[in-house]
Amino acid sequence: MQYHPNLNAYSGVEDLSNFTPEQFSAYCKVKLGECGKHIDFIKKNILSILPKPKRLTIAEIGSGNSKLLYRLELENLLTSAIGFELSESRHEFAEKFGIHVNAQKTKNVCASFLDYPPPPLDLVIGVDIVLQLVAPVSQGSEKSALKWMKDSIKPEGFLLLELWSFENIINQLDACNGNLKIWEEYQIDDPWEFCLANITRMKNNDIKWDKTFLKRGSTQKSSFTNILRPYSQKAIKQKLMENGFTRIKFFNYWSQPGDCSEGEYIVLAQ
Repeated sequence: MQYHPNLNAYSGVEDLSNFTPEQFSAYCKVKLGECGKHIDFIKKNILSILPKPKRLTIAEIGSGNSKLLYRLELENLLTSAIGFELSESRHEFAEKFGIHVNAQKTKNVCASFLDYPPPPLDLVIGVDIVLQLVAPVSQGSEKSALKWMKDSIKPEGFLLLELWSFENIINQLDACNGNLKIWEEYQIDDPWEFCLANITRMKNNDIKWDKTFLKRGSTQKSSFTNILRPYSQKAIKQKLMENGFTRIKFFNYWSQPGDCSEGEYIVLAQ
């Protein structure tokens, strides 16, 4: 596959060398806690309408540190799970995270999901706008990703996506002559303290998002670039319908109002 910045954008993220044992343990605890809203949503909108007792066979695309899969396993909601993550550092973190929580049903794969034949699944997960990272990689990436998802899901299964319309960002770009800078401060458990984002609009309307991270208590920096594809609810519904999804629902939050960032929304499709 031709080089694209999204393919190695998260290289070095969650590098284990940045964590003491105490920091690692505290960080894992926080990450598992962040998944409570996802668990509530899956119980209410997926498990409640499936035959009981029911545990799920799941694949997560862009699984990162696999916190969501581990939380699902700890909640005894899994038959098995596979997490696909391109970043070697995040994959290594996920492997240690799995040992930390004694995960037995979750497998982490450091590779593209598109390199694997579609397995029969109850649920495919793509949170943290992962489809919007996959789609710009090549001309056929979006279509290939949606086909893989469709072919993987059992007749009664689900696709769960978290997307961002970027409407607010696009409006700000228009007001800032196409160049927007944003500072963000992270929680105390994160080894990185600040992030400076430089955001621009590309000719094809994709968003270029350059990030520079400042390490907590240090002058060390780390940088990467994402190319992100905006999707309105109307646009993603059309894409899903074109790829064989017929039942499509939209949600503005996971568990309670405000637990999504502004402009983010959730898609549940069958």
